[in-house]
Amino acid sequence: MCRLLGITNYSYEKNQELLVNFINLAKVGRVPEGSGPGHLDGWGIGYYKQGRAVIEKSGLSILDEKDKVIDILKNIGETGILIFHLRKSAWEGTTDIKNAHPFCYKNVIFSHNGTIRDYQKLLEQINPNDAPAQDAKDTEVFFRYIMRNYTDDLNCSFHKAVETIKKENIYTAINCIFSEGSKMYVYREYTKEPDYYTLFETKQDKSIIVCSENISNKLTWQTIEKDSLQAYSL
Repeated sequence: MCRLLGITNYSYEKNQELLVNFINLAKVGRVPEGSGPGHLDGWGIGYYKQGRAVIEKSGLSILDEKDKVIDILKNIGETGILIFHLRKSAWEGTTDIKNAHPFCYKNVIFSHNGTIRDYQKLLEQINPNDAPAQDAKDTEVFFRYIMRNYTDDLNCSFHKAVETIKKENIYTAINCIFSEGSKMYVYREYTKEPDYYTLFETKQDKSIIVCSENISNKLTWQTIEKDSLQAYSL
């Protein structure tokens, strides 16, 4: 239960207003039916520097660390792909940095919105060399499940994993934004609450922007369809 933002050809100077609006979703963003307000259970930023994935994240509320986050975004300056995540935990007692998104493995950055209730079934199918810690929650397990067959075709690895999850697992949504550095992948799939488990895309100059919500009325946003995987090249 989170908010997602992905930007290709990121520039702090160009994207600054969108970033501030996204941070504000931690307080005013949509929440699932019956859930309390706020996406305050951690935040994270993933990007690439000279081809290497870099992750900055925290288990604290972004509203308490806004200045720190703005400094990070400003210091990044420009990068080909930036993935930004605000967490609303579905699991009691897991508000900490190790459960904050994005996650990184084999230079792939991954963030997710939704809950896979029976994620332990996936953990049992992951080779020990690719497995996360035994106390990892659904998103990290989902990610490592994708990566268990990854060589150089992330699109194929993702499709294989998702087709199994759709058939065999119980989930609210498996919306995600991820990258291996040359493309930004975006996937939307849900089983309930389509007005919450949303993803929208738009363009701003040379950037493709994907977000859980419309964060600028100055831009024209299009809904990403259900069970749709998009790949945006730089």
